Amino acid sequence: MSETGRLTDDEFASVSKALADPRRTAILAEIARGSGTLACSGLSAATEVSAATISHHLRALEAAGLIEAERQGRYMMLSFRRERFEAYLAALKNVASGDAPC
Repeated sequence: MSETGRLTDDEFASVSKALADPRRTAILAEIARGSGTLACSGLSAATEVSAATISHHLRALEAAGLIEAERQGRYMMLSFRRERFEAYLAALKNVASGDAPC
């Protein structure tokens, strides 16, 4: 993200691609609903998919900057990066109004 809090064109495209998958959107919603951080193991039970599939989707969400993953002992703790998501929504609003996204 730039110093102004706006996404670059590449960042906008990355977030758009990450959110295009319905399963990733559901995983992101589950993480965002939590207060603070959510253990990755708790996410597995909520999404009813394999750990490998969750890991794949988490990598995409992390690469897009929508979540932050931090290892705490044996657990991977996930947190929603609300500022990144809000910057994406602002850029999307610009697209809807006919302006450049970023």
